Amino acid sequence: MSEVRILVVEDDEVFAKYVCETLSNAGYKAQWVNNGQEALDIFSEDEHVYRVLFVDLMMPKIDGFQLIQKIRSNFKNVYPYIVVLSSLSNDEAIVRAINLGADDFLVKPVSQQKLISYVKSAFRKLQLITLDVLIELPVKMIELRDKHTSDHVRNVSLFSTLLARAYVEEGKAQELHDSFVEDLGIAALFHDVGKILIPESILQKPGLLTAEEYEIMKSHTTRGSEILKSALKTHPENHLLSVCYDVVRYHHEKWDGSGYPDGLKGEQIPLAARIVAIADVFDALTSDRHYRDAFSSEEALKIMQTEEKEHFDPDLFSVFLEYVRFFENIKKLRCTK
Repeated sequence: MSEVRILVVEDDEVFAKYVCETLSNAGYKAQWVNNGQEALDIFSEDEHVYRVLFVDLMMPKIDGFQLIQKIRSNFKNVYPYIVVLSSLSNDEAIVRAINLGADDFLVKPVSQQKLISYVKSAFRKLQLITLDVLIELPVKMIELRDKHTSDHVRNVSLFSTLLARAYVEEGKAQELHDSFVEDLGIAALFHDVGKILIPESILQKPGLLTAEEYEIMKSHTTRGSEILKSALKTHPENHLLSVCYDVVRYHHEKWDGSGYPDGLKGEQIPLAARIVAIADVFDALTSDRHYRDAFSSEEALKIMQTEEKEHFDPDLFSVFLEYVRFFENIKKLRCTK
């Protein structure tokens, strides 16, 4: 049925054998260890062997709480699905285990039917593409077509995150979603995803674009947002998808309404897109392009200041100016790598 192996971490030998036998009869491969230290030793040898763990909480040497915490903190390159199996059914134990990184919780005793159903559920979730893989896809696809653009995407993500964090710390952002800054950093990686659909003859043209070519280039905002539109319809409650959509579609809108694609003005433009707009322009000006060499940070800043009233959110731009030396230093470090 499945070659993915299951590790049962349980000091009650009778119950552990019951779990392993149930899983074996269902076609799964399961191994038992009787404490958390043995489980950690196994992970240290090969962290990819076991993808699903059943973990008791009350064990000698290293208990279940400690084991969960150590697995999540020490093994960053793999994500095993952890199901707690415990006689502790109080809310405090459940909440603590979940907060430490457990994915699910089963209270002993547990029927064979429920045990197997939880394994199937774990495997379904593990088969989903993980977020870290997903967010690298557009960057890798752009990188294959245009190295300048891929470097730009990563820089904009970093600068957007820093500007958003500074904006929040300055007390200028009110009632933001708790994960806004983190989500924005991911969304910024997608801001130019629509360029995947732009012809290379335009994307890598060494000279200035014609009016017709420029219209095609501008369509990267609408084409990119269409890529996300169907996913957002399916998962309208997903905050990350919403931020991605806003950034992809609106990062070329301008404060005075003269931007594209929809001519939004002022605070009609989503905050995420207003932040990315500043990071985008700063990095674009200070980076080599097919049609020109990079401007110095000082030259880029002068250009941005001449466009300030038309292009940028004034509150955000004031924060950017306050931290601009920090941005310049980061840019220099990244360019020397």
